[in-house]
Amino acid sequence: MVRNHSVHSSRVHRANSASRSTRLAGHSTHRTGAAHGNAAVHSRKYGRRAQGRIPMKPLPVPNENQVPKDDSELVAPPKYRRGSMRIVALGGLGEIGRNMNTIEYNGHLLLIDCGVLFPDSQQPGVDLILPDFSYIRPRLNKVDALVLTHGHEDHIGAVPYLLRERPDIPLYGSSLTLAFVQAKCEEFGIKPICHVVDDKDTAKVGPFNLEFISVTHSIPDALAVAVSTPAGRLIDTGDFKIDPLPIDHRITDLREFAKQGEKGVDLLMADSTNAEIKGFVKPESSITPALDHAFATARRKIIVASFSSHVHRVQQVVDVAHKYGRKVVFVGRSMVRNMGIAADLGFLKLPEDTVVDLRDAQKIPDTQLVYMCTGSQGEPLAALGRIANGNHPTIQVNEFDTVILASSLIPGNESEVYRVINQLTSLGAQVINRDNAAIHVSGHADEGELLYLYNIVQPKNAMPIHGESRHQVANGLIAIKTGVDPQNVVLARDGDVVDLYQGKAAIVGSVPCHYVYVDGSSVGELTDEELEKRKILGTEGFVSSFVVVDTRINKVVKGPRIFLNAVAEDEEEFAAVRDNVTDTLERAMQDGTTDTGRLQQVMRRTLGSWIARELHRRPMIVPVVTDLAVKSKK
Repeated sequence: MVRNHSVHSSRVHRANSASRSTRLAGHSTHRTGAAHGNAAVHSRKYGRRAQGRIPMKPLPVPNENQVPKDDSELVAPPKYRRGSMRIVALGGLGEIGRNMNTIEYNGHLLLIDCGVLFPDSQQPGVDLILPDFSYIRPRLNKVDALVLTHGHEDHIGAVPYLLRERPDIPLYGSSLTLAFVQAKCEEFGIKPICHVVDDKDTAKVGPFNLEFISVTHSIPDALAVAVSTPAGRLIDTGDFKIDPLPIDHRITDLREFAKQGEKGVDLLMADSTNAEIKGFVKPESSITPALDHAFATARRKIIVASFSSHVHRVQQVVDVAHKYGRKVVFVGRSMVRNMGIAADLGFLKLPEDTVVDLRDAQKIPDTQLVYMCTGSQGEPLAALGRIANGNHPTIQVNEFDTVILASSLIPGNESEVYRVINQLTSLGAQVINRDNAAIHVSGHADEGELLYLYNIVQPKNAMPIHGESRHQVANGLIAIKTGVDPQNVVLARDGDVVDLYQGKAAIVGSVPCHYVYVDGSSVGELTDEELEKRKILGTEGFVSSFVVVDTRINKVVKGPRIFLNAVAEDEEEFAAVRDNVTDTLERAMQDGTTDTGRLQQVMRRTLGSWIARELHRRPMIVPVVTDLAVKSKK
């Protein structure tokens, strides 16, 4: 049955319910990994080839010396072989974030997820990192659909950037996921074409038959997707866990996964995030006692920080707040937007008169308030960061306040998060986090759940996704334990080209796949070299030096003048190097060096060597040489 279904405000249609032995450019390359003898496991580092045995223990450490310096060293994939399914990850492999997979069959493309990666402290000034669309850009007109597994930013955050290049790509996903996407697209002036699907729905887009499977995650309405073509059947789990007591009573549909296994699954692409962790992840409801205790013992206002899309966590906060007679205030643009959408669609249950506006909260005593805000990762411009810094216009932290960080700690954000914790503590707040209370559980499957999934699906091939290298390796070893042939475990990285042909999956080559940086309104213009310059400026400082020479007489006639920024407190420290610069430049001119560009290099090397030796720093150095002889010729 087909029916129109409106999700928030856009054009929406309802979908029909219903070894590593790899041939590279003609050469056979055998790579061996371990488990049960000389197991073969596919491996790659950042789109480049890496060889070596992969033992069961310890996990392998990628050899950076084997990483090519540029794309010219990548092994190009062979021409697409008709009748195969070709899978290329444009993000999400070897990293946590910017998840995006492409599936090709006979000239048609299907995309699964399109997310962002958030920058760390080594990427100053970067707002977001996008998947690299260059592989699909020449064939965007061949894209039949974009399937979205759930509404987290690392799976949907880059959708508006893709739709700017082709706005009419049909989107398939659950109602909550597509509502979040539409809200994001509105900010870009884009009205996406959305097809809402439910659990067990099916859809046919081009040659791809899609079947949607309910999974539990830390956000409601998450889906796995089974994709079938004449070349075979694969399953992309998206992010999932097996929670026997989910907050919304929507469980991971193991029966449907088992049915897929009975049909025959050629390739399982499973979430790797927690593959190293033994056992089973705790249910979301297990944090309720710790949350209840925090509310019961709170003396003044409560501030809770979590991801703005973690509807299940917010639901628990709302329920406990209602129990203790506290009003809930949503703080932060994305928190207000997402919780409004979730409430409108019925995914967030709000007891009457529980939620109040931030302005109205000023009239309510602190002992009756809970602020539910963004900023759980220490982001300085998010709500909690501004509160901790004393920069929030409305909310201030006082002695005896309680602050709860109810989220995971994303690797790379440790210093920012603990900085915020220290700031809040110094203001007199009691800070509760996963270090001192059972206030968070993961939304990703642990080893036990992955073992269970592999056993019921029984795939011929396994390609671990969504994780860093160590997570993928652990996931691959789990697959081997459950009977997957070690030759059929594919450990790919972003840009690897994986062909599924006649029941066998193998990496056949690689395509360029780079970080695409969003810096304000600039997309893709910031290079790694420019980013490195920013890091140097931020950590080592800046030196500029100006000198006037006359190459007709091989003399320095003015300067050098040296200007410093964050290099030394006293510019007089550089008095000793001025004579050195003058002598070196004059000797270079006497030896026949008269080109100003070459003279600038001489000055840079002289200054750099002296600063490294005397001050033990390596700042950015900008030398400027003006030649009077050149001016006189003009």
